[in-house]
Amino acid sequence: MKRLLPLFAIALLAGCEKEITVDLPDTPEQLVVEGTIEPGLPPFVILTRTQSYFEPLDLTSIANSFVRNAIVTVDNGNGPVQLDQVCSGSDLSPEEIALAAELTGLDPTLLAAVQVCIYTTTNTAVFGEVGRTYSLRVEAEDKVLTSVTTIPNPVPLDSVWFKLALQRPNDDSLGYAWGRLSDPDTMGNHYRWMARRISHRANGSVEDPTFISPLGNTFEDKFVNGLTFDFSFIRGRQFYSDQPEDNNEETGFFKLGDTIAVKFVSLGYNEHEFYTSYDENVGSSGDLFGTPVNAKSNIDGGLGIWAGWGVYPDTIICQ
Repeated sequence: MKRLLPLFAIALLAGCEKEITVDLPDTPEQLVVEGTIEPGLPPFVILTRTQSYFEPLDLTSIANSFVRNAIVTVDNGNGPVQLDQVCSGSDLSPEEIALAAELTGLDPTLLAAVQVCIYTTTNTAVFGEVGRTYSLRVEAEDKVLTSVTTIPNPVPLDSVWFKLALQRPNDDSLGYAWGRLSDPDTMGNHYRWMARRISHRANGSVEDPTFISPLGNTFEDKFVNGLTFDFSFIRGRQFYSDQPEDNNEETGFFKLGDTIAVKFVSLGYNEHEFYTSYDENVGSSGDLFGTPVNAKSNIDGGLGIWAGWGVYPDTIICQ
């Protein structure tokens, strides 16, 4: 059995009175792709290896899980463009690490602590365009991985707002983010909600350095095709966050005074299947690290996701 990387920590349980032996099948190491492309931005590809549950887990093993010196190309129909390898750690300034975290969704603490390598490009010839199809090819460690994705037309939200949850007596500050969606009258629309607080802490840092997708944030129009409806989402949290509001009564809530940047993403069917199955795996096992590698990948020759995102951005002022 293998686990997906990148990983940050793992908890070991002990204290059983009886020794139990479990014979888990040993599966071959596989490459894992985490790649996205959205309108106006370059492709971003992260390449890692699966890791056995019983291998040691520390910063060194996390750093070693990232695959370097791969040949990664993206083709939008005008010929392949090779992506550049860009590594964090000592190669990037704090400002560049913050930007890399925002663009890739990787934790900035991880980016600063270990040398994390991603593949991207400044060549605008393969920047994202709505309606365009992008082919990905990865050559690494004597393996070839391929995938194809298309950036769908973004579907705008009619409106977004903050609403008090009113779940506790005299609670006049905590609530959820809401949106109203008019789904197009065509079956097969798939969506993903992402948000980040762009308001600042007392020390001047942004509250959420990256967009966060809470579990259960991906949905389709199977039962709401052509309808207008309201929906809400809790505030997501980074895995193993040590922020006070992620470990007290504010957990899962936005609050008055927050400014929320919303990224409402339109997806294709295969991309929806990956994110939904991934969330189900994480939710059923209780944390990111106990997740078996059985998410519905769209990568031929490996695991993971290559996703075109049709992005509709918006902002909520919590007041």
